[in-house]
Amino acid sequence: MTSAILLAGYNNKREVKKYSKIVAEHYGEVFVESGYKPLREFEVPLDGRNTRKPLIQFTLERLVQSPLISEIVVIGHRMLLEQRLGKLISSMDKPCRIENQNARIPKWAIDQLDMDPKKIKYNSMAGNMIKGYIASAAYQRREHALFVASDSPLTSLEFIEDFLRLVAKHQDDAGIICPAIVMDAEEDRLGRKPLKLSNDSRYPVPGFADDFGRQGFRLSSLLSANLHRFNLNAINVAYSLRKLISPKVQLKLIRITRNLGYKNVYTKYFRKRDLSITEVENIASTFIDGRFALIPMIGEETTYDYDGTNEEFRRLTRMLSSGRY
Repeated sequence: MTSAILLAGYNNKREVKKYSKIVAEHYGEVFVESGYKPLREFEVPLDGRNTRKPLIQFTLERLVQSPLISEIVVIGHRMLLEQRLGKLISSMDKPCRIENQNARIPKWAIDQLDMDPKKIKYNSMAGNMIKGYIASAAYQRREHALFVASDSPLTSLEFIEDFLRLVAKHQDDAGIICPAIVMDAEEDRLGRKPLKLSNDSRYPVPGFADDFGRQGFRLSSLLSANLHRFNLNAINVAYSLRKLISPKVQLKLIRITRNLGYKNVYTKYFRKRDLSITEVENIASTFIDGRFALIPMIGEETTYDYDGTNEEFRRLTRMLSSGRY
């Protein structure tokens, strides 16, 4: 059985303002979220009538339902989460605890995990992963834990369990295991375009392919990781790779890919159009100083996260109101 770490972190007002500017300039979208995003409520049909649920509750309920999950650790705004979800959590039939995002990382954890406090802020994404992990049984057993984003309400119980069964096959050789979700069109239902890659893995999946034989992939709301088995100081930098906004990340990517024999990864992706899943695994593995594995899977709904834009809120509300959750 697996420990699940439910990530429900938040940014301060300055960071939210900075992110909203990035969203507007790079993606042409309007950022509307001003409160604590995990508790943003969505209306859904239930037992013949409409009810409202906070965003995080959709995922929390699925983790509780799975017999493959032994415990749940929620990391976020402890006071607000306890106020809104306290009764639900106390009624659960498996251990569930809330850890405060603003708590400092203990020195014993810094020492045991070989962390550099200057590279990992205690309330960053990496800091939240670490605090959730050290509060779990997975840390004591030096095992993989399932890390789950709290902002993807369409992620199903079936998908979670399918992924955990695949993790069991790869956890001995990879520190981080991540689903690569195949897209069946040029863009998804939220209007987002995928990363196009040649699928040279041992997991062929059906889906739209372009003239170069590439399929489109996006990340889901899940990943499995054993924090004892890679360089934690690289997590935040690797996380920013998703959108390549940071010049620092772009330069590091160029250096790594050159060392791996790719003269220019941008040329390989945009001109030669032959970048593969295995090559992305090799690049990411170099980033984290450990083995990174991508597993192609079907499950487009797991990529539909709520980042806080007006368009995402409208479309997710429409999907959820149809009963597809």
